Amino acid sequence: MQIDLPRLSDFVTLITGGPSFEERQAADRRTAQYFHAFGLQRDAACLLDQLAQADGSVPVSPGEARKAIGRRGRIVNLRARTPDLCMAEIRAKVGADAIETVEDGWRLSPLGRLRTRKARGDGVAL
Repeated sequence: MQIDLPRLSDFVTLITGGPSFEERQAADRRTAQYFHAFGLQRDAACLLDQLAQADGSVPVSPGEARKAIGRRGRIVNLRARTPDLCMAEIRAKVGADAIETVEDGWRLSPLGRLRTRKARGDGVAL
């Protein structure tokens, strides 16, 4: 039996997660928290986690988002959605005012950072 690897890559993405097992576990926990707090699908929760980890200081480009979607701790991801679809879901469920569109991509607004910290259960001082 022969496997056509270029064709297989159209259907299956091997996931590497982060550089360490602990970081992948932490990313999975954060993604689950966003799933429960906002009702986001896993790929949108991964993008929100990437935005939250950047903490509004560095914009996340669509290319970087494409690399991160679904790649947090999973082994296989079948057909992750595009960053634009994930961003539309994040804006609908977290709030359109939580995301800033900048020249290089997207970043969390101060209100978005507050909402993601609250969703993770981090101490939020007002």
